[in-house]
Amino acid sequence: MTLKPLMAAVVLSLSGAAAQAANVELAPLTPSASFSNTVSGAFTDVWTFNLGTASVVAASITNVEVSFASSSVGGIQGFSAWLNGVQLFGPTSTINADGVTIKTQVLAGGTSLPAGIYELRVSGTGVSGGNASYGGNIVASAVPEPQSYALLLAGLAVVGAVARRRKLGAETGSARA
Repeated sequence: MTLKPLMAAVVLSLSGAAAQAANVELAPLTPSASFSNTVSGAFTDVWTFNLGTASVVAASITNVEVSFASSSVGGIQGFSAWLNGVQLFGPTSTINADGVTIKTQVLAGGTSLPAGIYELRVSGTGVSGGNASYGGNIVASAVPEPQSYALLLAGLAVVGAVARRRKLGAETGSARA
Protein backbone atom coordinates (compact mmCIF):
# COMPACT_ATOMS: atom_id res chain seq x y z
CA MET A 1 0.00 0.00 0.00
CA THR A 2 1.40 3.36 -0.99
CA LEU A 3 1.41 6.43 1.21
CA LYS A 4 -1.08 8.50 -0.90
CA PRO A 5 -4.09 6.14 -0.50
CA LEU A 6 -3.31 5.74 3.20
CA MET A 7 -3.23 9.52 3.72
CA ALA A 8 -6.48 9.91 1.73
CA ALA A 9 -8.17 7.31 3.95
CA VAL A 10 -6.98 9.09 7.11
CA VAL A 11 -8.20 12.47 5.84
CA LEU A 12 -11.61 11.03 4.90
CA SER A 13 -12.05 9.31 8.25
CA LEU A 14 -11.12 12.46 10.17
CA SER A 15 -13.47 14.65 8.13
CA GLY A 16 -16.26 12.14 8.70
CA ALA A 17 -15.67 12.30 12.45
CA ALA A 18 -15.78 16.09 12.40
CA ALA A 19 -19.08 16.21 10.49
CA GLN A 20 -21.23 14.76 13.22
CA ALA A 21 -24.98 14.31 13.00
CA ALA A 22 -27.52 13.65 15.68
CA ASN A 23 -30.68 11.92 14.53
CA VAL A 24 -32.93 12.08 17.56
CA GLU A 25 -36.65 11.39 17.83
CA LEU A 26 -38.46 13.69 20.22
CA ALA A 27 -41.42 12.43 22.20
CA PRO A 28 -44.81 13.19 20.61
CA LEU A 29 -45.47 16.90 21.06
CA THR A 30 -47.98 17.24 23.87
CA PRO A 31 -47.83 20.26 23.51
CA SER A 32 -44.05 20.84 23.46
CA ALA A 33 -40.61 19.25 23.51
CA SER A 34 -37.20 20.66 24.46
CA PHE A 35 -33.86 19.69 22.94
CA SER A 36 -30.18 20.64 23.12
CA ASN A 37 -26.78 19.48 21.91
CA THR A 38 -23.10 20.24 22.42
CA VAL A 39 -21.20 20.32 19.14
CA SER A 40 -17.71 20.67 17.73
CA GLY A 41 -16.74 21.23 14.12
CA ALA A 42 -19.27 21.02 11.30
CA PHE A 43 -22.57 19.41 12.29
CA THR A 44 -26.10 18.75 11.09
CA ASP A 45 -28.56 17.54 13.71
CA VAL A 46 -31.98 16.20 12.75
CA TRP A 47 -34.68 16.22 15.44
CA THR A 48 -37.81 14.32 14.39
CA PHE A 49 -41.21 14.73 16.00
CA ASN A 50 -44.66 13.21 15.58
CA LEU A 51 -47.90 15.18 15.33
CA GLY A 52 -51.03 13.20 16.17
CA THR A 53 -53.32 15.86 14.67
CA ALA A 54 -53.04 18.83 12.34
CA SER A 55 -51.19 21.54 14.27
CA VAL A 56 -49.61 24.94 14.16
CA VAL A 57 -45.97 24.26 15.05
CA ALA A 58 -43.41 26.82 16.23
CA ALA A 59 -39.75 26.34 17.08
CA SER A 60 -37.04 28.50 18.61
CA ILE A 61 -33.34 27.73 18.98
CA THR A 62 -30.67 29.72 20.82
CA ASN A 63 -26.85 29.76 20.76
CA VAL A 64 -24.78 31.89 23.15
CA GLU A 65 -21.12 32.80 22.63
CA VAL A 66 -19.04 34.39 25.41
CA SER A 67 -15.78 36.18 24.58
CA PHE A 68 -13.23 37.72 26.95
CA ALA A 69 -9.63 38.76 26.44
CA SER A 70 -8.60 36.77 23.35
CA SER A 71 -10.68 33.65 23.98
CA SER A 72 -14.17 32.74 22.92
CA VAL A 73 -16.43 29.82 23.90
CA GLY A 74 -19.77 28.57 22.71
CA GLY A 75 -20.06 30.14 19.26
CA ILE A 76 -21.56 28.49 16.19
CA GLN A 77 -20.74 29.93 12.77
CA GLY A 78 -23.33 29.52 10.02
CA PHE A 79 -25.98 28.70 12.63
CA SER A 80 -29.15 27.75 10.72
CA ALA A 81 -32.32 25.74 11.22
CA TRP A 82 -35.17 24.43 9.07
CA LEU A 83 -38.56 23.30 10.40
CA ASN A 84 -39.85 20.80 7.84
CA GLY A 85 -38.37 22.84 4.99
CA VAL A 86 -39.25 26.28 6.41
CA GLN A 87 -36.13 28.26 7.34
CA LEU A 88 -36.07 29.78 10.82
CA PHE A 89 -34.80 33.35 11.18
CA GLY A 90 -34.00 35.59 14.08
CA PRO A 91 -31.92 38.31 15.56
CA THR A 92 -28.37 38.24 16.80
CA SER A 93 -27.66 40.52 19.73
CA THR A 94 -24.33 41.47 21.26
CA ILE A 95 -23.71 42.90 24.72
CA ASN A 96 -20.31 44.29 25.82
CA ALA A 97 -19.62 44.87 29.51
CA ASP A 98 -16.40 44.92 31.55
CA GLY A 99 -14.32 43.31 28.80
CA VAL A 100 -16.81 40.46 28.26
CA THR A 101 -18.84 40.13 25.05
CA ILE A 102 -21.97 37.99 24.96
CA LYS A 103 -23.37 37.21 21.52
CA THR A 104 -26.80 35.56 21.39
CA GLN A 105 -28.20 34.03 18.19
CA VAL A 106 -31.92 33.18 18.15
CA LEU A 107 -33.66 31.35 15.30
CA ALA A 108 -37.45 31.09 15.36
CA GLY A 109 -40.42 30.44 13.12
CA GLY A 110 -43.47 28.32 12.57
CA THR A 111 -45.80 26.64 10.12
CA SER A 112 -49.03 24.64 9.93
CA LEU A 113 -48.62 20.90 9.45
CA PRO A 114 -51.04 17.99 9.08
CA ALA A 115 -50.69 14.90 11.30
CA GLY A 116 -47.48 12.99 10.61
CA ILE A 117 -43.75 12.76 11.31
CA TYR A 118 -41.62 15.84 10.69
CA GLU A 119 -38.11 17.14 11.27
CA LEU A 120 -36.22 20.10 12.61
CA ARG A 121 -32.74 20.33 11.05
CA VAL A 122 -30.05 22.38 12.85
CA SER A 123 -26.59 22.96 11.35
CA GLY A 124 -23.47 25.07 11.62
CA THR A 125 -19.86 24.86 12.72
CA GLY A 126 -18.88 24.89 16.39
CA VAL A 127 -15.96 27.31 16.59
CA SER A 128 -14.63 26.58 20.05
CA GLY A 129 -13.91 22.88 20.37
CA GLY A 130 -16.47 20.87 22.31
CA ASN A 131 -17.83 23.94 24.10
CA ALA A 132 -20.33 25.12 21.47
CA SER A 133 -23.95 24.30 22.21
CA TYR A 134 -27.52 25.21 21.37
CA GLY A 135 -30.90 24.53 22.85
CA GLY A 136 -34.47 25.02 21.85
CA ASN A 137 -38.11 24.14 22.05
CA ILE A 138 -40.82 22.98 19.65
CA VAL A 139 -44.44 23.83 20.49
CA ALA A 140 -47.55 22.46 18.76
CA SER A 141 -51.11 23.71 19.05
CA ALA A 142 -53.86 21.62 17.47
CA VAL A 143 -55.81 23.23 14.65
CA PRO A 144 -59.56 22.94 15.26
CA GLU A 145 -61.35 20.57 12.88
CA PRO A 146 -64.09 21.92 10.56
CA GLN A 147 -66.77 20.38 12.82
CA SER A 148 -65.57 22.62 15.65
CA TYR A 149 -66.02 25.72 13.50
CA ALA A 150 -69.49 24.55 12.40
CA LEU A 151 -70.49 24.06 16.05
CA LEU A 152 -69.16 27.52 16.94
CA LEU A 153 -71.13 29.14 14.10
CA ALA A 154 -74.31 27.26 15.07
CA GLY A 155 -73.92 28.47 18.67
CA LEU A 156 -73.47 32.06 17.53
CA ALA A 157 -76.60 31.76 15.33
CA VAL A 158 -78.65 30.54 18.32
CA VAL A 159 -77.39 33.38 20.53
CA GLY A 160 -78.23 35.88 17.76
CA ALA A 161 -81.73 34.42 17.30
CA VAL A 162 -82.43 34.61 21.06
CA ALA A 163 -81.22 38.22 21.19
CA ARG A 164 -83.38 39.17 18.17
CA ARG A 165 -86.43 37.49 19.69
CA ARG A 166 -85.93 39.35 22.98
CA LYS A 167 -85.56 42.65 21.12
CA LEU A 168 -88.73 42.04 19.08
CA GLY A 169 -90.62 40.99 22.26
CA ALA A 170 -89.50 44.16 24.04
CA GLU A 171 -90.59 46.34 21.10
CA THR A 172 -94.07 44.76 20.83
CA GLY A 173 -94.53 44.90 24.59
CA SER A 174 -93.79 48.66 24.69
CA ALA A 175 -96.09 49.30 21.70
CA ARG A 176 -99.08 47.84 23.64
CA ALA A 177 -98.58 50.10 26.60
